[in-house]
Amino acid sequence: MLAWHTWQRIDTVLPRPARFAIATGLGELLYWLLPNKRAATLANMRQVLGPHAPEQRVRLVAKRSFRNYAKYLSEFAHLPRWSDDDLERLMMGVDGWEHIEAALSEGKGVIFATPHYGNWDVAGWFFGKRHGLYAVADPLEPPELDTVVQGWRHAKHMNVIPLANGARGVMRALKQGGRVVLVVDRPTHKQGEGAPVVFFGAWTRVPAGAAHFALRTGAPVVAVGVWRTPRNTYAGVALPPLRFTPSDDFERDVNGAMQRIIADVEAVIRPHPDQWYMFRRMWPLHPATSSVAVSSPDTGLPPLSSGPARP
Repeated sequence: MLAWHTWQRIDTVLPRPARFAIATGLGELLYWLLPNKRAATLANMRQVLGPHAPEQRVRLVAKRSFRNYAKYLSEFAHLPRWSDDDLERLMMGVDGWEHIEAALSEGKGVIFATPHYGNWDVAGWFFGKRHGLYAVADPLEPPELDTVVQGWRHAKHMNVIPLANGARGVMRALKQGGRVVLVVDRPTHKQGEGAPVVFFGAWTRVPAGAAHFALRTGAPVVAVGVWRTPRNTYAGVALPPLRFTPSDDFERDVNGAMQRIIADVEAVIRPHPDQWYMFRRMWPLHPATSSVAVSSPDTGLPPLSSGPARP
């Protein structure tokens, strides 16, 4: 908490370009100081960029991911000092906003599926200011910090659902027509957990919560993302809604739904892979198979980070 409060004092006097300069240096430093995370990120970016990508490009994109994540943390720390005018000035709009409106018009609630990407706090604030938003919170430590951070989000039109009550809270919000954001790209490689999906051309497993909730409530799923532009403003994208109808084979339904969801999430990431923050191995060393069982609705809920993520 001492380091946090110290940075908060410094943050009040630093202009945004200075904060970004410090963040860029910190990201570069962490790239070299964290060899395991560096190796995982390099492996992930090789998969994302494809087998023909030069190794020099792979390293550059991986390094930029560290730098951009540090910039995200800088913006996150500055969140309580941002005004609505700042948001409207920095957010350049969302390509595909009509897809969000179409999903909302159905009155069944909406699940926003997003990766660890760009700046999800700006995304949550922008969406929440217009329609209200729920996010499942992976509690921060110490508890005093968690209280402060969740207070910030509430002030920015983001309603927090505690992780301990996540599945019940999400179901309640959707049944009342609420909008819930779920981060769906956290890998899980344990046997019997998550849903097996092909992501950037290779098998992995991801939490199946988004598919469970969509199938049980009829809520459409909209893949979204907000990234930082070269001018340090923000722009977003929303893909057409995905709708799912359950059959008599729920496991197959969940696997199929998660595959369609993760394909849209891939489309969100692909144009700006250096703003995807995945510092653990996304793909297992030994590929998964499509016969893996999905987890139950409760354990299928992804432990979402509504604060600084631990991707």
